[in-house]
Amino acid sequence: MTATGEPDSALVLGAAGGVGRACAARFAADGARVVGVDLNPSLRQLPHCLPVIGDATDERTLARAFDAAPGGAPRVLVHALLGEDRAPLTGLTADRLRTVLDVSLVSAWQAAAEFTRRRAGRPGAVVLIGSVHAQGAMPGMGAYAMAKAGLGALARAAAVEWGPLGIRCNLLNPGFVAVPRTQAHSRSEAGRRQIRRSYPLQRPCRAEEIAEVVAFLAGPGASYVNGASLPVDGGMLAVLPESEVGTAL
Repeated sequence: MTATGEPDSALVLGAAGGVGRACAARFAADGARVVGVDLNPSLRQLPHCLPVIGDATDERTLARAFDAAPGGAPRVLVHALLGEDRAPLTGLTADRLRTVLDVSLVSAWQAAAEFTRRRAGRPGAVVLIGSVHAQGAMPGMGAYAMAKAGLGALARAAAVEWGPLGIRCNLLNPGFVAVPRTQAHSRSEAGRRQIRRSYPLQRPCRAEEIAEVVAFLAGPGASYVNGASLPVDGGMLAVLPESEVGTAL
């Protein structure tokens, strides 16, 4: 139960993925009723989550998910959808770029706006899962970077517009996270060398570590945190490029 006596609940979009799954488990461990949405039917195997199998970018799927939460309005919304299309900017098509933006950015706005409408003036928390790609770029990841950078603008705009309604919206920007889809890289010798070189903590992040920060941003300990973009990257963004060669400008 929340401080107001409302049953605690969370809606996690992308709940079958590594980060989304960890977030769902973390909220369930705190006793929240968790509704998860994903296209992957493996979502049904999560014992701590009420599964909604479907496309989270579809308004009808979203409506089913919200309706499954207590009172049709969960206290927390976590957007952990992944939209990625690796291609050079000159190799992208408008349709391919739109798909990435729809999954990673437009769906976040759509879900957060519906969340705010359903909360109807009651306090709530939105946590968006971004990426360090919002602050930097690498070849072939332009579409992904554009979408993740847009989430920062969304978090700030939502904080300004919805803060007076009691809705907090924050963004979490992870670096490399060890999840099933990235295991091949993190387990290879070249991948381990790259992680040691790029991350001062010299190891990949665990999905559970992301979930802990999400739970903090969604909880009472972060009651005055709104519109923030928080890096959870083991210090990667703190590293200067010339650190590799030991020189200083």
